[in-house]
Amino acid sequence: MATALGLGVATACGRAARPATAPDPRVPTQVLPAARLYLLEMTGIPPDDSMVTFPVGQPRVIILRHGEPDNTVFAEVSFPDSVFGAAGSGDSVTVVLRPRPGVYGMDIAMTQLPRRGATIKFKYPVHFNAPRDALDRYGSTSRFEQALAVGMLADGTNYALLPSQRPASDNLESALPGPGTYMVSAPR
Repeated sequence: MATALGLGVATACGRAARPATAPDPRVPTQVLPAARLYLLEMTGIPPDDSMVTFPVGQPRVIILRHGEPDNTVFAEVSFPDSVFGAAGSGDSVTVVLRPRPGVYGMDIAMTQLPRRGATIKFKYPVHFNAPRDALDRYGSTSRFEQALAVGMLADGTNYALLPSQRPASDNLESALPGPGTYMVSAPR
């Protein structure tokens, strides 16, 4: 409302209105305590921890897969070429990914803080398991799935739900603001 009002005033005064800037995808849509979230549960063999070191200035996609026998993709963490490399930060970065057992979530550590552009994408076509209480609350698996968002542990007890999108069926993607704990969840 305020933006529309501001654009109307600028136009009425004879000035060209500035195009609206896209919202920052790293800014949470809401912050909720862990007790007010349903976590997306995972079945099957969990992925192993992964540590990757790569040169700054080069794009990198790290793919975590469930264990054998199916090896389906669990998550992709993407870093464009411009996301690392602040002055004096070194010529390489190390990223450590530690999936959390039994849920679609992971702890991420980095030797450098990323700039805007890094993303995390969870994939759950096979090992998706909605908690029983979530099915009671949402009424169906598909409604629960539509309520999911990637959450980042904000302060030890609360999760910041990040703007999330579905680039494909059974995929959930959000910005990756930096190191931390990330979980796929829906409000209770």
